[in-house]
Amino acid sequence: MRNSAVKLKYVAPVLQVENLQRSLAYYRNQLGFELEFDYEGFYASVIRDGCRVHLNCAAPPKRDQKAFEAEEHLDACFGVDDAEALANAFASSGAEFSVRLRSMPYGRECYIRDPDGYILGFVEPADTP
Repeated sequence: MRNSAVKLKYVAPVLQVENLQRSLAYYRNQLGFELEFDYEGFYASVIRDGCRVHLNCAAPPKRDQKAFEAEEHLDACFGVDDAEALANAFASSGAEFSVRLRSMPYGRECYIRDPDGYILGFVEPADTP
């Protein structure tokens, strides 16, 4: 069932983070997000170009990080206009790469690891004919 009168406005992954202030600093300083709100020091939202990430101060789920990264899994994926420029900006800011800039059949991408081990993909889609 689809109600065409109701439109979705945005999606925001909710990431459980061990230290909210550390995560907020990383998302602002290394990834260029701005603070959208901070609710009583345990739940916050960061935003960049209309893309949001919500951060919840709670123990992150346990997982085999090496296996997760070896399989090239993502916790969130962002579509971008210029993956190379963004990867260069991330490198200059000291962001931690899980996968450096590369070309794939579907486009150019890089993956960033945040302080809690979440993997964020930034993908510039290939031109479609």
